[in-house]
Amino acid sequence: MKSDFLVALLFIGSTSLAAQQNKRGCPDMPSDTSSKSRPVYEACQVDQEARQRGSSPRVEWQPPSADLRNGACYSADFRFVVDTLGAPELESIVEVGGFDESFRQAVKDVIPRLRYEPAKLKGAPVRQIVAYKQSAAMRVVVSSSPIGGRPPSSSRPPNC
Repeated sequence: MKSDFLVALLFIGSTSLAAQQNKRGCPDMPSDTSSKSRPVYEACQVDQEARQRGSSPRVEWQPPSADLRNGACYSADFRFVVDTLGAPELESIVEVGGFDESFRQAVKDVIPRLRYEPAKLKGAPVRQIVAYKQSAAMRVVVSSSPIGGRPPSSSRPPNC
């Protein structure tokens, strides 16, 4: 019985880095999901992740007026591939989540203008899947206080 325990302990102690990555949900091999011939990597598979350059372009969107009275929360969540030059591959955009169709579309319209430092693997730029999420909380507060007065206590945005 002691020998069985020793064998099991040796097996557990010799797990590779690839197996540890699998435990974190990182695949061993790059994805080959688009029409491009080069592989696509997850963030956990690269030496340096793709990073957004500069600030995000402004989302051009106006919330419905009914939502402003009661307060509302909006979100849009996308995944797409950033190429080796740092530009989003538009055909790879996938909507992951969100509540309001008009807000999701406004955020999706911004994605082509995003620019990234490309991901690197062994010093070379590679294609990487990135997540892009935007959210907004809206609420109109009407106050009878003079300009510069204290805002009403209900001026906090909705709890999203």
